[in-house]
Amino acid sequence: MSEAGQGISERGLLAVIWTLSGVSTVLLGGRLLIRATILKSFHLDDMFGALAWLLMIICMILSTLEAPLSYRFTSILIGESPTPSIAELKDMTITLRRWNVPCQMLFWTSLFCVKFSFMFLYRMIFDGHGLYNRVWLGGMVYIVLCYGICLIGVFGQCGDARNLFSYEECLTPYVASLDSKIVWVDFFFNASSDLLVVALPMPVIWRLQIRMTQKLAVSAICSLAMITIAFETLRTVKLHQENFSLTNLYSYLELLISVLISMLPSYRFLISPADKDREYRRLLWTRITMRSHHSGSSGYSMQNYDQLSREAESQRAINGTTEYPEEPPPLPTHSKLNT
Repeated sequence: MSEAGQGISERGLLAVIWTLSGVSTVLLGGRLLIRATILKSFHLDDMFGALAWLLMIICMILSTLEAPLSYRFTSILIGESPTPSIAELKDMTITLRRWNVPCQMLFWTSLFCVKFSFMFLYRMIFDGHGLYNRVWLGGMVYIVLCYGICLIGVFGQCGDARNLFSYEECLTPYVASLDSKIVWVDFFFNASSDLLVVALPMPVIWRLQIRMTQKLAVSAICSLAMITIAFETLRTVKLHQENFSLTNLYSYLELLISVLISMLPSYRFLISPADKDREYRRLLWTRITMRSHHSGSSGYSMQNYDQLSREAESQRAINGTTEYPEEPPPLPTHSKLNT
């Protein structure tokens, strides 16, 4: 089957996007199971993660329905297929744009929901600290503004939004020049908001009194957005060099990988050697198997213990204190394990 200039056949493209969509679905299910089993509650980071997944799935469904027309159009662009009549080409172009506009809206909304998911995860971890909360709020305002600018680019790709579905108005030299600028504007605000998501928790992480390996592990989790930046850079370069219809693979990969990595922080405790995370693993297993679980000589709530430890560590990191107790906060002995 011909690649039609898209770098991958239609069947191969659909195999890639639905394989990665399936992996994201499994990871989302596991994330929700972990939160429901251990914390017995969901938070805003979970909700935005689930929303990012839902919008991604809708986008992939629309992309699948659009794929035959998209490959036919790009085969005409590169000369593999004969050029149809002007009327047919016009109809094909407008039909594709009617598919692409909602896909682009879903793309940007899902992508920024991933960023919101990370931001609310940070808020949950470092909540209660005035300086950090102000920095976090400023970061959220900037990310929302970036999202709005990217949406403006969707409706402004033909200049006036009223010309979006006008074949002639979208073929002017002015529009061609405008589109090349929009590509780089979108890249700047998308990439800069990703860098903000990466950088925001770093000062707190590196002031925590934990082992270097743990600092590196947490930093690596917070730096997963760098993968998204790599795909965004590749997609933007391709958009600048080629017709947007030839870059579908890179756009889909950026979105799919972004949603996938947004699920990964929930699984950190499965590989962490920390005592608290070992207790989480035991708790997850015993609750899944419906067995009772006691740690040492007394039962306790992992959620309460995690909150005590997390608040103590983050408070010390943000305050910049230099002396720390050698032992972690004592485990509450008066409460029984949540089951």
